[in-house]
Amino acid sequence: MNKRNIDIRVIFFFAIILLMGVIVFIVQLFNHVDCNDAKFYIFTDYSQTDESIEFYDKTPNAKSWKWDFGDGSEIDIRKHTFHVYKNPGKYYVTLTINGDCGHTKEINIKDKNNADKLGTPKIIAPKIITVGQPAYFKSISEDAKTWEWAFGENKSIDETSSDPVYNFSTSGEKTITLVINGDFSRVAKKVIYVHPKVIKKTNPLDITSYVYEKKTEAFELPRGTVKKDPLEEMLQYVPVAPKTKTVKDSTITIKKAPKLSEDQFEILLTKVAEGSKVKDDFAEYLCDDLDIPIVKNDSDLLTFSELCASIKGKKIKIESIRLKKDKQNNCIKGLNISYKIKKYLIWTKD
Repeated sequence: MNKRNIDIRVIFFFAIILLMGVIVFIVQLFNHVDCNDAKFYIFTDYSQTDESIEFYDKTPNAKSWKWDFGDGSEIDIRKHTFHVYKNPGKYYVTLTINGDCGHTKEINIKDKNNADKLGTPKIIAPKIITVGQPAYFKSISEDAKTWEWAFGENKSIDETSSDPVYNFSTSGEKTITLVINGDFSRVAKKVIYVHPKVIKKTNPLDITSYVYEKKTEAFELPRGTVKKDPLEEMLQYVPVAPKTKTVKDSTITIKKAPKLSEDQFEILLTKVAEGSKVKDDFAEYLCDDLDIPIVKNDSDLLTFSELCASIKGKKIKIESIRLKKDKQNNCIKGLNISYKIKKYLIWTKD
């Protein structure tokens, strides 16, 4: 019986084919973009017209980008870019990654000229203002820390207090301006009129009818013998009360947490899962309370510390997040979060 000899060239050919297939698979694996896991963020201070809004993508393996801002403007192909909306309204921002993966987010742009919604301070001024008399002003603003008042008589700042008092030296129409926190995008203005000082006419003095005063001697009592004051002797036996220490009034300053948007909170929480952040990095935003209540996937209730421990070392995809903040000190008091974890190349609820 003859044994068949396998040609070494055939084995070598199939080995090359197998190796090329493995290389192609590895390249596609590392260049693969999960369209359901696109990560791009929108950073804005006020979400208003004429504001430069920041757009940033952090999707793994992304090589090209096409930003459609939803307002008819040109497509932007940068990874990190900025855009300004001219008109208020609701827009849908679409990012296309690597030419085929699309992801859309909604942004609501407010009108910059709407002072009440944007928090522009209000100026309270007296109705009647006269030259030379003190005029009292007051500002109404929730987050004011610094004030810069200009009362229309000089080209510089006149006052830097919250409730200034000012004396006008000239009459006429004056434009009062106020800038808070150095933000010149929200300048409050109010036009007032300063009345000239009225000089009342007085009747001339009639010298002929003036009655001169009497001399001081006419009001003096006759002098007598010097007598000792009985009160002086009585005060010798009155005990002196000890001095009490005065206690200075102390004002309690309310510590406010730094501003943090939901997109920024999502980035920090993702870094906790990656291992580059820990729960203590959130202390200043939570006002040192790391056990705030968390509602996870609309069903589980746990603390923030437990949430950080449960996602550490896992690959997560956050679908939605909503922060609950204290309006007085801006502290995060709780949050609702919905996310998935990746197990065996499949996204599942945790």
